[in-house]
Amino acid sequence: MPEGRDVQQMFSAIAGKYDVLNHVLSGGVDFWWWWRMARVSGAAPGKRFLDVAAGTGDSSLALARRGADVVSTDFTHAMLRLGPAKFARKGLASKIWASSDADAQRLPFRDASFDGLTICYGIRNVEQRPLAYAEFLRVLRPGGQLTILEFSTPVWPGLKAFYNWYSLRVLPRIGAWISGDDSAYTYLPESIRSFPDQPSLAEELKSAGFREVRWTNLTGGIVALHTGVK
Repeated sequence: MPEGRDVQQMFSAIAGKYDVLNHVLSGGVDFWWWWRMARVSGAAPGKRFLDVAAGTGDSSLALARRGADVVSTDFTHAMLRLGPAKFARKGLASKIWASSDADAQRLPFRDASFDGLTICYGIRNVEQRPLAYAEFLRVLRPGGQLTILEFSTPVWPGLKAFYNWYSLRVLPRIGAWISGDDSAYTYLPESIRSFPDQPSLAEELKSAGFREVRWTNLTGGIVALHTGVK
């Protein structure tokens, strides 16, 4: 797995094309995935959320649309700085604060300061996940929920073979063509294949100390939503 600085450089290089690539490569299904994530997260008026690895802020927007106040943060400044203009265009700038850069393994926030914490497509890129889980527990209030949206292992018959072909053969070529950089979209399928499947990630969360751990497959398990309570 690349080190943190390498991950930063990869995502900095594609920041300007990141949103377009997400929409194209997912066939537009990513909008539904954001909506499901926000719905499952429990985001609501009066709730304060931390969105870790928020990238350009689509996940933060989904939470704010449900009424939550959101702190949007990311490890890569080039991604994070694109968020505020997007929040303003959507009329949600008052609901989302784009924080300074933050590493999931060393969050710069006080203990028990958030009702919910989300991380979307970011936990794969964390070098030491147990450190991140400990930080998530630390900043969540008692009863607060962690919600993870992440690429996972397809479970529909025949889908896994098709998805492996698409992610290994098609996705890197489209990613390189649109972004002008092939490193991130070669890394993506490799990182997905080496990431724990749904039950294994659930066991990680339980071992870290989360309660009521559950998961839901989306689009046949191409992505999955995991939740756990402090």
